[in-house]
Amino acid sequence: MSNTDNDVPPLAKVAPLRRISPLWLIPLVTLLVGAWMVYDDWSKQGPLITIEFSTAEGLEEGVTKVKTRDVEVGQVEKITLNAELNGVLVTARLNNEFRDLLVEGSRFWVVAPTISLSGISGLGTLMTGQYIRFSPGKSGKKVSRFRGLDSPPLTPMSTPGLHLTLTTDGDFSFAKGDLIHYKGINVGKVEDVEFNFSESKIYYNVFITAPYHQLIGTETRFWKASGIRVEMTSTGIQVEAGPIDSLLLGGISFSIPEGQFVSEPVAENSLFYIYPSRSAIFEKKYLFAIQYWVLVKDSIGGVSVGAPVVHRGLQVGKVLRTDYIPEGRNLLDKTMDIPILIEINPGRLGLPDSEESLVRATADINIWIMQGLVATIKTQNFLLGSQLVNLQYEEGASQADLSYFKDLVVIPTGVDSLEKFTESIEAFIAKINHLPLESVVDKLDLLLDEGAATLVGFQQLAKSGESLIGDERTTELLVQLTDTLNALEETAQSFANDSKTNQELQRTLQSISAFLKEMIPLITELKNRPSGLVYPTSPHQETEPARKQQ
Repeated sequence: MSNTDNDVPPLAKVAPLRRISPLWLIPLVTLLVGAWMVYDDWSKQGPLITIEFSTAEGLEEGVTKVKTRDVEVGQVEKITLNAELNGVLVTARLNNEFRDLLVEGSRFWVVAPTISLSGISGLGTLMTGQYIRFSPGKSGKKVSRFRGLDSPPLTPMSTPGLHLTLTTDGDFSFAKGDLIHYKGINVGKVEDVEFNFSESKIYYNVFITAPYHQLIGTETRFWKASGIRVEMTSTGIQVEAGPIDSLLLGGISFSIPEGQFVSEPVAENSLFYIYPSRSAIFEKKYLFAIQYWVLVKDSIGGVSVGAPVVHRGLQVGKVLRTDYIPEGRNLLDKTMDIPILIEINPGRLGLPDSEESLVRATADINIWIMQGLVATIKTQNFLLGSQLVNLQYEEGASQADLSYFKDLVVIPTGVDSLEKFTESIEAFIAKINHLPLESVVDKLDLLLDEGAATLVGFQQLAKSGESLIGDERTTELLVQLTDTLNALEETAQSFANDSKTNQELQRTLQSISAFLKEMIPLITELKNRPSGLVYPTSPHQETEPARKQQ
């Protein structure tokens, strides 16, 4: 039994086992360090942006750099086609410190070697390769997708100056990069050209660099300064030529017309018109106009589009159209009146250029038409044959109602004063043609015959005078008459200023004058006291001045 009890094994001691070995801490720490490194690298990684270009010419993945002011700020990572297959999408990553610069309005463009009339640029890319240039915007809205420019901008965004918008109504145009001049100095460029299809106008976005932007004001006028312009006016021939570079590149000039007041500064992107020449800047642009028709019976060969419409010698509008022929009519019809479409600007009449003035001017002009306002075609330049439309009052042209043509009021036509003069000359010549000149000539011949007979009588009378002068008695009478005239001449000479007779006569007159002066007191005394010769007067006692009493 004892042996059996000795064979019982002792009880086991139970203790908890360790589940995680300390050796596992090493890979765990390694994982945490790796994750922190990944996070740190991700947090320091710059933003990824997408730039859309029309072509990927000169760009390479992992090679092409993104720069600003020749400092590398990123690199191209991927280039793919866009969904429409009409452009490329360039994915680039920029450095993290430039994250805040990726805002709306930032511009990207490809820098490549360029040779043009305005100069040479991008030659450095021949050695380093093409790159994408980045110009930060000024907006505060952050974006990650941008539209790249097809060509470099002419003016950096940080350049001080003034942006303007120019437009023109003429057929001339300008290109991107054309220069803007002020008195021959280059002060800006055309940055962009846009065509507005709804308005059918071209708008030019230009930039005037500082400090010349201070010259732009409300009264500033822009005009085309390209090439050489020759214009023949009523005062002669005018020749205008721009600077030498504008002859090759084209350009725009601006100034303030002489006689204008100092203009006020203008806001950013203000709108200005471009005039066709410097001489045209004095013609102000008007926004409001009233259209009328003028129906002319005679020829309008000298009236062209743009010809002035004047009243009392001042321009109040211009001609808009001269080629309209009513439907169903033709020039072979002798009774057809040729319509001329004109416009009158209320601003030219001294009224404000506003819609209210348009209503007032329309009512006033309609009243004037009923009171006798007519339109006549007058010659503006006899050398060129140009004509204008003149508005004037004509007696007997008043009318009770207005007439209309194509829904517009018609201004009646009058007769030009020159035409009236021509008609009066023609009437005078016609009267002369109706005179009985043959009978007048016959009477004139008879009068000449009578004059010839009278002349013969005068000749006979002259011969009788000659016989009278040759008579002896007539000769003696002439000799006596000559002696008498000689005696009268001698008598007249004796009374000359330096003659003896004249001197004696002068002395006698002086003696008589002295005697009369001596007799004047006596005559005066006798006039006052007739008894003065009988009773002499006592001497007059003069009054002595009394001494002043103290």
